[in-house]
Amino acid sequence: MNILALETSGKYGTAAVINESGKIWSAASSGELNHLRDIITISDEAIRLAGITRKDLTHVAASKGPGSFTGIRIGVTTARTMGQMLGIPCIGVSSLLAMGERVLDKAVSEGALYISAIINARRHQVYAGVWEACFTSDFEQKTLCPFMEEKQYMIEDLLAELKEHQKNGGTVFFTGDGIDAYEEIIRGTLEEGAYVLADESIRYQNAEDVAGVALRYAQAGKVTGYGDLLPEYMRLSEAEQRLKEGTLSEKIRRTVR
Repeated sequence: MNILALETSGKYGTAAVINESGKIWSAASSGELNHLRDIITISDEAIRLAGITRKDLTHVAASKGPGSFTGIRIGVTTARTMGQMLGIPCIGVSSLLAMGERVLDKAVSEGALYISAIINARRHQVYAGVWEACFTSDFEQKTLCPFMEEKQYMIEDLLAELKEHQKNGGTVFFTGDGIDAYEEIIRGTLEEGAYVLADESIRYQNAEDVAGVALRYAQAGKVTGYGDLLPEYMRLSEAEQRLKEGTLSEKIRRTVR
């Protein structure tokens, strides 16, 4: 099994190849938001580092969102195209879940009960998911157990709900660029010692984490055809919202449609 995973929902595009034993090879774009220019280059570099060729790929996975609308479209479209060209199944992975997986070990080492991945959606909004840090039934492996729905929240509402849950105890480990945007609000809402903020070295989206989730999905048979791999934006784009409200000019309206 050789899975190519693409992550383009954040500032930097990354690609990774993971084999059936969990070994990962990865490559990253050096510039911000260069997904369209770099996605094929970094994909080929990850494949080269793995010592294989495209024909050796068995699956292609993509971070399907939420995150950058343009970035998500680029990653998902690239995965769909490769799936169709190579005749291999596709795998869609939540960017929030992959981010949560990235910090799981660190969160447990910090004694956190909850893990919250937050992506800045602007205007005090975040795309967020919250999980509890759990162990598998044999207590041999840490895992994420869903606690709060992955969806769009006002940052104040998310924190208020987390604060209510914390009445029974439990530290929240935050990750994602929502920290960059709303750190002051987090610090002003939650009590000191009730939260931990992920270090920047593990805070952002990365294809290695998408690959890890994708491997688990592939082993469980959770795959799809290229035509069924779709983005999950979690909200309408600004243009789509204005179209819905009837505030777009006629020229732009025809383009969006």
